[in-house]
Amino acid sequence: REISERSIKMKYEIQIRERDDVIERLRDMKIKLSTKMVGESLEQHCENEFNRLRASAFPNSYFEKDNDTSFGSKGDFIFRDSDNKGNEIVSIMFEMKNECDTTSTKKKNEDFLKELNKDRIEKKCEYAVLVSLLESDNDLFNSGIVDFSHRYPKMYVVRPQCFLPIISLLRNASIKALEYKAELA
Repeated sequence: REISERSIKMKYEIQIRERDDVIERLRDMKIKLSTKMVGESLEQHCENEFNRLRASAFPNSYFEKDNDTSFGSKGDFIFRDSDNKGNEIVSIMFEMKNECDTTSTKKKNEDFLKELNKDRIEKKCEYAVLVSLLESDNDLFNSGIVDFSHRYPKMYVVRPQCFLPIISLLRNASIKALEYKAELA
């Protein structure tokens, strides 16, 4: 009986050690990924993703850093797309927010929406999108594209994996709207 108890105890101790090792490896991997993402920056990641598809999916588009601080603040990027005649199809003000796990003051996505809306209006963009890694445990933001139009007009919050899909959705909706306007005219 004593041998059996020791055997069971050793078995569980080994399982606990293995579990702790896996947890530590995952924690270490998460820290490295977060550090890499913070180091590479969410802005750089999104810019790289966009530029990968620019030539094929967005040939007439403008996607550049917003460097105009004449209004006192600026967003991170401005996306504008036009048709072959130079008519603007859609414009989007982007703000990117990332946070390292070790940050002591945790910000919320809503903390940035008012300023983003102000930047959208000042830069004459139709839409505003916050690309965010904040509130990583919030199921609302982890579920996909979150519409904040009930608080601010034409405002969305997305995770980085929805960055290109939100551009495509807004662009395609605007193209359809332009077609309807042309038919009405």
